[in-house]
Amino acid sequence: MKKITLLLTALFLFGVTFGQMKYVPTKTIIVILGAQNPHIDYTRFSDIEFYFTPELDNLYNDAKSLSDATGMKDAMKLFKKNTSASKQQEVLNAYNGPNDVIFKKGLNKTSYLFDKEGTVYGKFWGANPEFISGDSYLVKNRSQDSETLKGLLKELVKKEDTRKLGKIKKGKDYSWQPGYKPTSITVVDKDGNNKELINLLKGNAATLLYCVHVNSKFDPVPGKESGEGKDPDKYNEDVAKTMVIDKQLKPIYDIEENIYGKKLNK
Repeated sequence: MKKITLLLTALFLFGVTFGQMKYVPTKTIIVILGAQNPHIDYTRFSDIEFYFTPELDNLYNDAKSLSDATGMKDAMKLFKKNTSASKQQEVLNAYNGPNDVIFKKGLNKTSYLFDKEGTVYGKFWGANPEFISGDSYLVKNRSQDSETLKGLLKELVKKEDTRKLGKIKKGKDYSWQPGYKPTSITVVDKDGNNKELINLLKGNAATLLYCVHVNSKFDPVPGKESGEGKDPDKYNEDVAKTMVIDKQLKPIYDIEENIYGKKLNK
């Protein structure tokens, strides 16, 4: 009985490992649009590799500038409307760097599946996939045919399938579309080393990529503590920050739970 109690305790502490999909990505990468948040322990998500884009931190941490906009046009409209000219120029400089494709392609809250050659094998429907189950649908090619996540993973992991590269018409940009290669993005690992994302997406039978903003400055811990004896306004602000972080991290918890079968305590 004591052994059973210890086992159950371990499962609750470190995450339940039941319900893993039969075929899972051989590699999962999450690109955080912004800098690393020192208050978040990213190592808890043991099946995921995290990379960061710190030069974009000012833009994504400004709640007024971006909200839930996913494309460059919307982001710029909100940013220009709510910020001073000097702050605009400061952040606009980030667009001239290697990661301007993030805005041009609207990569915030998007997710892709890559084959071992680093070609886009499938793209999730919608701008904010919840990774609810293997039945989630992905666009399979430019004709908008679709397939389930578990179906595509079976093709990639079991059969080691690869996508035939599509033809590129002169003057057309098909990057980040199914059947094509992504454009290069420079990311930073947890130790501060620069990496080319396009190289990280190669060499594995099935690589899942998800891009999302997680605020780098909000500390989610104070908002989870008791508000007794604390200044009400400050505590309400802490709770709001915690809610923001929880919402931004939800798809990451979903990946661990619904793909890898690990339900982590938040």
